[in-house]
Amino acid sequence: MDFDLTSVLRRVAEVAPDRPCIIFRERDLTYEMFLERSERLAAVLGQAGMGVTRERSDLDGWESGQDHLAIYLLNGNEYLEAMVGAYAARVAPFNVNFRYVAAELEYLLADSGATGIVYHSAFAPTLDSVRGQLPNLRLFLQVADDSGHPLLEGAQWYEDALDAAPPADERNLPTTSPDDLYVLYTGGTTGMPKGVLWRQADIFVAALGGRPFGSTGEFADL
Repeated sequence: MDFDLTSVLRRVAEVAPDRPCIIFRERDLTYEMFLERSERLAAVLGQAGMGVTRERSDLDGWESGQDHLAIYLLNGNEYLEAMVGAYAARVAPFNVNFRYVAAELEYLLADSGATGIVYHSAFAPTLDSVRGQLPNLRLFLQVADDSGHPLLEGAQWYEDALDAAPPADERNLPTTSPDDLYVLYTGGTTGMPKGVLWRQADIFVAALGGRPFGSTGEFADL
């Protein structure tokens, strides 16, 4: 039996809801709190029309049938919330190097076909300089920081968007799949950055320490 990453986290939150999940500066989040915030974000993405357009079985190996969410953030709880929230909405998130200049950022967002982005205010000026060339990018969630940069026109504050998300019984989140994608962009050291696609079930076992159900130390024992 294969697992997707959302199901793994939901299982952990079920058996250890009060266990610390993230401690970042003044914010302490238990697994239950972290999952709630992530699923609120999933609802925001779904309301924006983001999700799956074609199932993995209908695609070639190099194709993605999911909307893509760019994560243009420094370290913090919002980064992990964006990843897990995207997974819960069946959206494929991917990393954005915060050191990119405008031309590099424009290339990455165009190459990925990103339809949404979560970004720190510090990066708003760079994003604003290129978004006119990115017609597919329609959802902008801005995370407040100490930079003092104002909210971009047409964007939403990240925390406001989460606060406005519907309650759990009204979210209608999709059923996730082990075939949903884990996407990582290469550094581009030998050419332009390229998106690497993994099935979540495969990355869970190959890189995240997971084991298939039924093996020694099976996931069901969590």
